[in-house]
Amino acid sequence: MPVKAAAGQQQVADIQQVLRENKVNGIVLIDGHVHNPRVISNQTSDDPRLVVKADRLFPIASFQKLMTGIAIERLVEQGKLSLATPLSRYWPSIPHGHQISIQRLMMHTSGLTNQEPPLNRPLGGEKEQEHYLLRHYRSSGHFTWNYADIDFSILAMIIRTASRRSYRGFLNQQILRPAGMQVKSYQQVRPGQVTRSGDDWGQLQTAMSKELGAGDVFCTPQDYWRFYHRAFLEQPHLLRRFIAKHGPAGKETYFGGTYIEPPYLHANGYLSGYSCTLYCNYRTKQTIMLFANNLSYSQLRSLSGQLYHAYFGDYREEQSQINY
Repeated sequence: MPVKAAAGQQQVADIQQVLRENKVNGIVLIDGHVHNPRVISNQTSDDPRLVVKADRLFPIASFQKLMTGIAIERLVEQGKLSLATPLSRYWPSIPHGHQISIQRLMMHTSGLTNQEPPLNRPLGGEKEQEHYLLRHYRSSGHFTWNYADIDFSILAMIIRTASRRSYRGFLNQQILRPAGMQVKSYQQVRPGQVTRSGDDWGQLQTAMSKELGAGDVFCTPQDYWRFYHRAFLEQPHLLRRFIAKHGPAGKETYFGGTYIEPPYLHANGYLSGYSCTLYCNYRTKQTIMLFANNLSYSQLRSLSGQLYHAYFGDYREEQSQINY
């Protein structure tokens, strides 16, 4: 496998300028030498609790969806399910479940949406998460693109059922440990271990607890970098299966936790004031990731395109049309 070239000085300077101009409190990871990313830091607060570091736990929100998507593909490899397997196989009572395949869940075209009432405490683990999610959803029967976290929560529940293990147990054994990294659930972490944002710690835990498989774990930025490269980019058969889902040229496709627009992959994550975004050229393996704790979601989307331009020297806007 060819070794990626480290980012050049002009790329680094352009990224630093984007971070300064947008007053970002966070870090960017870009290609360094071999597996080690280069970290570009821009901190706007003197409060040590708010400092974003590459080795400090961070709620990765929808970045977790790729972990769930890869775990589903592992079960497909093991012959325990297929992308055509209908949801009705596991939960016959879900409306339109016989038409909702695992592939539709992986592509956000299931017709499912979250219908979650407010919680006053975090849910108590995977069984309670599953029970809560199965009581608070809507199934429309319209199989068009709709980004909904419930899709990947259902996938996590399928992983539990098909593997006969906990979701996180299967994820750790099959995907994360072989990549040399780990995640922590919202129940395993104390406030001092995590980069803070403006939101209350209890509110963050409660919000995360509703996101089984779609945003209920913490991970350090450098560990997510390891996961992304070792468990995804450096797995040619797996990567090809993801890329094969891409539709007509010029538009994005979503599959398994990532947007696909050859030769680029893209993902965003946002939860309770924490934001992350990444772009990767899967042919050259060049990658840029941002982790910040002082942006709104609209600021994240704007910043995402600016970082893409600074690193890859090309212009791009977030697309509203998704292939499905």
